[in-house]
Amino acid sequence: MDFVKTRNGQPSLRRRDNTVLTPLTNDDDLQYLANITVGTPPQKFTVQIDTGSSDLWIPSARSDLCLVGDCSQSGAFDDEASSTFDSTGNDWHISYGDNSEYAGLLVRDTVTIGEASLQNAEFAVVVQSANVPQTSLDGVSTTGVWGISFDSAQSDVVEEGSRQYTGIVGLMKKAGFISRMAYSLWLNDPDASAGSILFGGVDSDKFEAPLIGLPIVPLSGDRQVSAMNVEFTSLSLNAGGKTSVLQDNVVRSAILDSGSTGTLLPTDLATKFFDYFGAVRDPNVRRPLVSCSLANADAQFVYQFGGSSGPKISVPVADLIEPHLPGVQFRDGSDACLLGVEAGGADFLLLGDTFLRSAYVVYDLESRTIALAQTKLNVSTSNVQEITGDTIPGVQTVVPSLPLPTPTRTPSAILGPQETGFQPDPNFTGQLSENAGKASFTAGAVSTGTSRGSNGSRSAASSQKAPSVAAAYLVCGAVSIMSVLFGGFIVLQ
Repeated sequence: MDFVKTRNGQPSLRRRDNTVLTPLTNDDDLQYLANITVGTPPQKFTVQIDTGSSDLWIPSARSDLCLVGDCSQSGAFDDEASSTFDSTGNDWHISYGDNSEYAGLLVRDTVTIGEASLQNAEFAVVVQSANVPQTSLDGVSTTGVWGISFDSAQSDVVEEGSRQYTGIVGLMKKAGFISRMAYSLWLNDPDASAGSILFGGVDSDKFEAPLIGLPIVPLSGDRQVSAMNVEFTSLSLNAGGKTSVLQDNVVRSAILDSGSTGTLLPTDLATKFFDYFGAVRDPNVRRPLVSCSLANADAQFVYQFGGSSGPKISVPVADLIEPHLPGVQFRDGSDACLLGVEAGGADFLLLGDTFLRSAYVVYDLESRTIALAQTKLNVSTSNVQEITGDTIPGVQTVVPSLPLPTPTRTPSAILGPQETGFQPDPNFTGQLSENAGKASFTAGAVSTGTSRGSNGSRSAASSQKAPSVAAAYLVCGAVSIMSVLFGGFIVLQ
């Protein structure tokens, strides 16, 4: 299928054989949402697309989520109103590292994505929840999650050893809508309202060659592949015509997770990041703070994967700086912004949307390969090629895997040091006690418009969207949902 813009700006469908293209709505740089329908007649839902988990779940109309929160926009499932509903008789449960829990039933019904109607699809309907993070000033998050990782990572398979069922991507193949359990992710410009996910194909108009493949590898310390991990090897900063190396030829397993808004780096790398940005901490804000003027800097961080012959992805500094916190200023009166990078422990490395917006990513679940290329932004043309076999169209080479080191992290380290003993002053006015540190690159003058680098990424602080004070920071997947309340992290795994 292909999607084009109608006069009212809404996406419309045009059929393309053996691929399914779904628009993704950019929810204020916090999460990427897809529209689906469930049941007969169809009930509409908005769900977060997540390459880091494997279950589709939606809230029941009778759930505590919809009683406490507002499900009118994201959808609430009424099983009694669907003539095709069927219960499997199996309970479903998932728990996360911040003590949040969701419980309900594993059910079957018709799930439709665009024109791909999947009968007897299995998914979870959430009835009860506990310790659900608040994601805005309006209340708790009621948005469901569409996990599209390996079926072997389904929550009940991992937690209870229950039977594995065929997920939505597998059902697309089984029903003949795609020929391969594979999809391509294009999140587009942070300032764009939408990106897309293309099931069963690759769009060569959306990336800069070369497209290079990487083997999906186990998370450090695991024996089996269960998440979208690739081998990250080098990191450098290009600024002012100079290159500074933060990491060179050190092999680490990195999760490429669309359900995560930001980036979690191993503590040693995160510390270097903070130094380069001149980041400071304040007892009233959990996250690192930097000068908003740095969003105008002509500087890029370059991530390399798979060693010297692997793909490189350039991420503009501006894409790592989150919008100005309203009313929060450094001691000298300059505006303070959150840095979209945090420490994740000794060996934990997760690359979320702040990275993925700069990359075109092809996930092949059957060959267990991920292909990466530098993205093209705001492209209106399309050149789709179907994925039919083990070779991803356009991939020039697949680099071999490298030996991973023995992990040293502990589960508690994933939360990061900023979680310990956080007690903000209830009388905090937004005036910080110190100034921003000195960055290792030049901020330049803050523009009143939006300028763009060679790959089209934003570079002006004024182009950023202003969030509410309780800005959400959502993460789904191996670390499943993260919410930042005034810059704080809540990690669920």
